[in-house]
Amino acid sequence: MPQPSYARLLPPLSSSLVSVFYLPESQVVVLGGVERLSRGDVIFAVYPDTTSFYQATVVQPPRKAQGGSLFVTVNFVDDSDEHGITHEKAVILKHVMRPPIGAVIS
Repeated sequence: MPQPSYARLLPPLSSSLVSVFYLPESQVVVLGGVERLSRGDVIFAVYPDTTSFYQATVVQPPRKAQGGSLFVTVNFVDDSDEHGITHEKAVILKHVMRPPIGAVIS
């Protein structure tokens, strides 16, 4: 029987953590390849001020901010305020990914 492949994950250099994690490669998603997003595309993006990915829909395709980094404007699923209005949010492009294979899309 073939042995599963594992990925070795290290914390960022800026982190004080020293743990090393080993995960099956099937559970690792490599970010990137989202430069060509269009209005209406379903993506997963890190919700502002968190470290969690949530489903979102692209409202405006990627563009450059004044500082030079790329960002995309999205509406997150289930993110309406007390009046039922969903406000657009800007997310840095490096915090965006396409839905992984097998992801449940709402």
